[in-house]
Amino acid sequence: MNSNLRLVLLLTILISISAFSYFIFFRDTVSEQVGIENEIQTSTTISSTSTTLKPENTTSTTSTTTTTTTSTSTSTTTTTTTTTTTTTVPPNQTVIYATAQEINNSKKIAYDYLKGGCKEDLIGDNQEEWVLPYELFIFNEEKINFSLKLDSSLGLNVECLGKLITSILNDSRGWIKVTDKEFQLVDNSESEFEFIFASPEKTDELCFPLETNGIYSCRNEQQIVINYFRWINGAIDFGSDMETYRLYLINHEVGHILGWGHVGCPKEDALAPVMMQQSKSTMGCVPYGWPIYEIIEKEFGIDTYSLLPESEEDS
Repeated sequence: MNSNLRLVLLLTILISISAFSYFIFFRDTVSEQVGIENEIQTSTTISSTSTTLKPENTTSTTSTTTTTTTSTSTSTTTTTTTTTTTTTVPPNQTVIYATAQEINNSKKIAYDYLKGGCKEDLIGDNQEEWVLPYELFIFNEEKINFSLKLDSSLGLNVECLGKLITSILNDSRGWIKVTDKEFQLVDNSESEFEFIFASPEKTDELCFPLETNGIYSCRNEQQIVINYFRWINGAIDFGSDMETYRLYLINHEVGHILGWGHVGCPKEDALAPVMMQQSKSTMGCVPYGWPIYEIIEKEFGIDTYSLLPESEEDS
């Protein structure tokens, strides 16, 4: 074999060996890359909190968190995304209905002078501007103490009014069920609040800066001023039912003393809440004189109605 042929054969063998070596190296590299890719782990975690509806003003939050983790033998990357939605749930309203017989029974109290309103036919010859009751109790811090005075120009009996107001407030359907404290009539120097029965003109003076316009009553600071015009004539939506109106008038103003504000009619033909301005209108509700909604709220811990903005004039 000549030298040229030997040279060609040698080159062919070298080229074959080189090609075979390259093939082996490339295969190992691909296998290693596949192995690395198999080590990559991807995980997704989703956690959420549910939204709960409650029967009162409640703000609930729903959060969704998505976490993606990618890992290799050299690095780790974490991405977090959070979305929050806030929902306000309006309060439920309690609606109370009553039969005609139940409403009629609501006018019956222990001291049965609602219908007459403690009116007197003869007005005594009193030179004083105000008449005060004689039958009083001693101040008791375990009770709610109120006082009373009466415009001497009015044809009302102050002793009768003192007993009537006490009977209303301490009735089992009255504010005593909310306060858990008995009401009693005391001297005005010891009272926590005061009832004043006054003429329309004096009512406007005593209620100022509230605008009573000669026809409304008011609660001004710690004084409840009952307009004689209202006490005698009632209000349009009550018709001739003076018993229910007088119950309402006393309980409404004491409600303000206790911190309750004005409210609306929860639903047509339902009992009107005592803190409605029923002297103006019952707005489709049935006139009613007891704080039944407030008693339910106190005893069962539920929100019975939505508050309305307080107006200046009152009943």
